[in-house]
Amino acid sequence: MNVMDQPFAIWETVLYELLDSLPYTVLVLYAFRERWRFGRRTTFLLVGAAVALRLVTTPIVLFSPSPPSPLYDVTSALLYVGMIFLILREPIGKLVFTVLVLMDLGNLVVVLSKCIEGLLFPSYALLRYHFTYPLMMLPVQLILLPLIYRLILRGICSGADGEGGLSGSRDLWRDLWLIPAIFYLIWTQHFYLSGRSALENALDPVSTGYLLLIDAGSVLIYRRIVQLVRAEEKNRRLQAENHALSLQSVQYENLRRHIEEARRARHDLRHHLVLLRHIRDKRDFAALDELLASYPELESLERPLAYCENETVNSVLLYFADRAAGAGIRFTVRTEVPEDVFVEKPDLAVLFGNLLENAAEACAHVEGEAFVSVSGGVRDKAAHAPFTLVVRNSCALAPEPGGSGTFRSTKHEGDGIGIASVRSIAERYGGTGSFSADSGVFTASVILFPPPGRTE
Repeated sequence: MNVMDQPFAIWETVLYELLDSLPYTVLVLYAFRERWRFGRRTTFLLVGAAVALRLVTTPIVLFSPSPPSPLYDVTSALLYVGMIFLILREPIGKLVFTVLVLMDLGNLVVVLSKCIEGLLFPSYALLRYHFTYPLMMLPVQLILLPLIYRLILRGICSGADGEGGLSGSRDLWRDLWLIPAIFYLIWTQHFYLSGRSALENALDPVSTGYLLLIDAGSVLIYRRIVQLVRAEEKNRRLQAENHALSLQSVQYENLRRHIEEARRARHDLRHHLVLLRHIRDKRDFAALDELLASYPELESLERPLAYCENETVNSVLLYFADRAAGAGIRFTVRTEVPEDVFVEKPDLAVLFGNLLENAAEACAHVEGEAFVSVSGGVRDKAAHAPFTLVVRNSCALAPEPGGSGTFRSTKHEGDGIGIASVRSIAERYGGTGSFSADSGVFTASVILFPPPGRTE
């Protein structure tokens, strides 16, 4: 096929491809601006390369002697979606949901623009890439894309609003992408399987109006989904904050008790010194044993009042230290967690609380001496260092593996939610959580990374 036989020019195909790809990419990058996997320069290079590849390859395919293959469209779309997945640090389910929503609405932009072109420029509308087509796309995008961002994307994307965005759970987003997928199938069935060509459907105002109603309904459903997941996320955070407050209350009670015990011990110290001198002079070891037996709280007085600077983490550690002492569990801590660590306080409470709760539960089934050791924190804030946490504990039996990399719960039917919560937190901070059992010791390791661009 000769280039002159084509009813459009190369610059018209480039203009169409530019408007059909770049605005959606900019919209996604802006919405997820706090969740870029790479720095600004690397991200812009990747996006520029993807857009340039599409702008170059599309005219080559369209103006080649062979007819365009549908395989090219599929491959091009997959590469473009893969680029989005590469540059954003978000759960796959959430990204699939976002991409499908934009595909649904992108199709609406294409069809609505062609319909408007048919009404204003009926002779040019029969040409595939005439410049009047992208000319109609521009105002449609200027109206729809900001609306879609405000109604849907601002609620989906982490860090996109004043409440810190929406994270949700990994399992929830893994299922929710099916809803925009169903709307996409409905749209495809009407547009391509109606017995008419795609161009005929696009130029028919009734057909375009029908698709407009479908997408309007889908937008309302997507918005309701975002609101429901937001409510679920808010409830989860409130539960974590209540847990943190209860732990702080326990810390206050423990601290008050330690202070009272120290005050009483200091008050009695002068009298006991006189008694100790008397016992020394008389060499009355029986009296010495009796005196020592009168101090059952000596062990508790030796425990530290603070393990780290962070109040939330310190509350959790003091609470479980008290539990461990009551259960005869050896509890050791080596942490460096500053008060202004980049991890949010509810996440710290859930992270430490779940891992130590699981450790205490495992130690309760150990015959003989059991231990729990906690280490980690932020070694060097100035170096933009990650947050690490390692919890090791005795375990009588290795936990039974469950689904999605979790373990079966020992308290109820199904998988345990503690490790799933820890994994979810690690994922939100671009980190990982690993769990293993070996020779009677269970090890939980978590690493979290500060968000890009954060300065200490």
